[in-house]
Amino acid sequence: MADEPENCEDLDSKTVDEGKVEETSAEDEAAQLRDKLLRLTAEFDNFRKRSIREKEEYRKFAVEQIIIELLEVYDNFERALESAKQTDDISSVITGVEMVFKQFTGILEKEGLEKIQCEGAEFDPYLHEAMMHVEHPDHEENTVVDVCKPGYCLHTKVIRPAMVTVSKKPEDK
Repeated sequence: MADEPENCEDLDSKTVDEGKVEETSAEDEAAQLRDKLLRLTAEFDNFRKRSIREKEEYRKFAVEQIIIELLEVYDNFERALESAKQTDDISSVITGVEMVFKQFTGILEKEGLEKIQCEGAEFDPYLHEAMMHVEHPDHEENTVVDVCKPGYCLHTKVIRPAMVTVSKKPEDK
């Protein structure tokens, strides 16, 4: 029985020591989690900044290919202007400018630009912007009768609505 008090003291001291060990490990774990959180936050912030930089760089150079193609059109316009200054044959100048215009529109169409066809169509506020309404006996109400400025879609997205004149019912007098 003399051994019992020693065992009790041993148990009590072990319990206290284990409690300190548990507290210390909980504090260590909290510190580790805080450190991990700070590191993840820093990594995410770096990722966000890197993504923004990459997006900006991509945006700067995304149009590079179309610019290269448009430089050919630019050169052709310069040649057409020089030719127009040196010749009296207007028809050849017109033909040259038409060829450059066709080259230009070909590049835009290849990149997905499409002109909105709207004359004679029903007015659609997603495609058209009504500049004025006119009484028109030959057209039904709410029909596009004239295009003031053409509209364009880029890969099915309207980038500029067509500015149009729309028919309305004649007012009875």
